[in-house]
Amino acid sequence: MNWRHLKTMAVATAIALSSTTAMAAERYTLGTNPQGSIYYTIGGGIAAALQKNLNQQVTVQPFTGSSVYIPLIGAGEVTMGLNSSLDLGAWYNGEYSEPMKNLRVLARIWPLTVGYVTRAEAGLINMSDLKGKRVVTDFSALKAMSKVNTTMLELSGVKVDELTAVTTASLGSGMSELTENAIDATLIAVGIPLTQQAHASIPGGIRYLNIDGENATTEKADALYPGMYLTEIKPSKRTPEVTEPITVARFDVFLTVNADLPDADATALLTALYESLPQLKKDYPPLGGAALEKLSQPSNTVPYHPASVEFFKSHNMWSDVNVTRDEPMMK
Repeated sequence: MNWRHLKTMAVATAIALSSTTAMAAERYTLGTNPQGSIYYTIGGGIAAALQKNLNQQVTVQPFTGSSVYIPLIGAGEVTMGLNSSLDLGAWYNGEYSEPMKNLRVLARIWPLTVGYVTRAEAGLINMSDLKGKRVVTDFSALKAMSKVNTTMLELSGVKVDELTAVTTASLGSGMSELTENAIDATLIAVGIPLTQQAHASIPGGIRYLNIDGENATTEKADALYPGMYLTEIKPSKRTPEVTEPITVARFDVFLTVNADLPDADATALLTALYESLPQLKKDYPPLGGAALEKLSQPSNTVPYHPASVEFFKSHNMWSDVNVTRDEPMMK
């Protein structure tokens, strides 16, 4: 059985749990981006694994985007969610609303690689080739991804006013418009089912665009958008749409909770995740960058939950770098 079948089963199991009856105190909810997104796919696997280890109901709740469910985590209406360090830092520091200082992270899950994608038949190779093209620059339900868009363009020396700028709701809707040839390029997570489907259905397939230019460096990316860095991806069996090495963007994804989540619940969830991660990595190839020793990765833009700190200390996974990063955010 391949990982696509496994992930489908995991998601189906997690979603099916929502139809069962349980006491509110015995149920955890996990917010993700819409069906078809990598957050939804990985969220389904995590929910199913937590459900199995905890013997408690864990329900995946897909939303239009993280901009919808992060406030619900802050309000305590959703237990946890998968969120990027980019998005979390913006909400925590009040870029979108009043500072949401009650956000915390349980653990770093995996690094997410994203890039602009186009129809291969269009002949576009680099981000700088997008001038004058129809390009998604804004996602109405994904504020952080909108900033990733403009940052990637700026790194490649492209100004928004040099494009026909397009706004769409989510990564999935952008891919639908690309498939329909209504746009020339949109942002997507590299190697997820949506890209594979598009690669198979679009004549000639798809191509990720290379971030190019003298400013295409990790140092410049982090300066423009803290937490974002550049990485090279190479051809592989998992990404047939990648035909030569190209430079794209990357950032880390965390499991996010409310600061008021009881320590006992936070510890139980983190323990279950820790025990489940090796199998999750086998079942979900996109989690290849996840690792037990990196659950406490000091790339967070909101503080770790106190229960996480204690858990990581007990596993010798809390360093001086963690302390240096967390303490200023707590003030």
